[in-house]
Amino acid sequence: MAERPITSYALLVFAMIVWGGSWVSAKIAVSIAPPLTIGFFRFFFATILFLIFMPTTGHSLKKMFSRNNLKWYILLGVTGIFGYGVFFLFGMGFTTAAQGALIAGLNPAFVSIFAHIIHRERLAQKWRYSGFLLAFLGIILVIGIQVLLDFRIEYLVGNLLIVCAMLVWDLYSSIGKAAMKSISSMEATAGGVFVGTILFGIGAVAEGFWALPAMYDWIFWANTLFLGIFVTFLGFLFYFDAINKLGATRTGVFINLVPIFGVFLSMLILNEIIHWTFFIGLALVIIGIVIINGGIARVDIPQQASKQTISSPEE
Repeated sequence: MAERPITSYALLVFAMIVWGGSWVSAKIAVSIAPPLTIGFFRFFFATILFLIFMPTTGHSLKKMFSRNNLKWYILLGVTGIFGYGVFFLFGMGFTTAAQGALIAGLNPAFVSIFAHIIHRERLAQKWRYSGFLLAFLGIILVIGIQVLLDFRIEYLVGNLLIVCAMLVWDLYSSIGKAAMKSISSMEATAGGVFVGTILFGIGAVAEGFWALPAMYDWIFWANTLFLGIFVTFLGFLFYFDAINKLGATRTGVFINLVPIFGVFLSMLILNEIIHWTFFIGLALVIIGIVIINGGIARVDIPQQASKQTISSPEE
């Protein structure tokens, strides 16, 4: 099996950093504007970038939006863009950036389950699944102490919405893996974002976005630009590219880094309190990632599915 590209890992870590920052950015944004308006401008900016960038990489926009591909874009847009975005933004209206980011650490286990059930994808060395257990324990340790020491009913409501967002994201990841048997990672991301922008646009109109005070607030625009350019355009692209090259199981475990970066940034920017369990959880997460991805670990993927996967032009 070919050696895994180091570049994919580096870009994946970058995506986790900006995704960690998305919790802080979203928390700031929802204090200024309603969720659907935030989602619309976030994905609108990302859509513009995709439309500009894709022709430079050899993608034909006419071919991209062919009838055969529309079903994938609709599925990706409804789940990972609109569905995830709605739960995420409404959830952040109730909970803290730190707690929301920590819950994201529960994602890898579910990504792995979806990948195993839908794609029959699994780690060849079974003992490496202990990495999931260590990373999961690290997140549970942090979440458990954090929530107990700072419990509020609105946090509970927000956290439940974030859990729903995570489940929708896991479904999105598996749909993306299936979609990339016939379309590239860039096409999958751009098509989903385009559909999501339309859905959020309908919601933004219902919120009367043009009359909102946020339209004149530079902090709102700074955060929506960050969410659109870095979190969506770059982050989603690098994430799907990693799934395509490394597999959903190995890629998914890196989401354990999102709560680490999210909590750290929430402490620095929002002055939210973190506890000593954060550092123990960080150590367990890193050890878990090394166990799953290190050494001679490989992922068994059925040959038929593997052969159907089409690499993106930039590979």
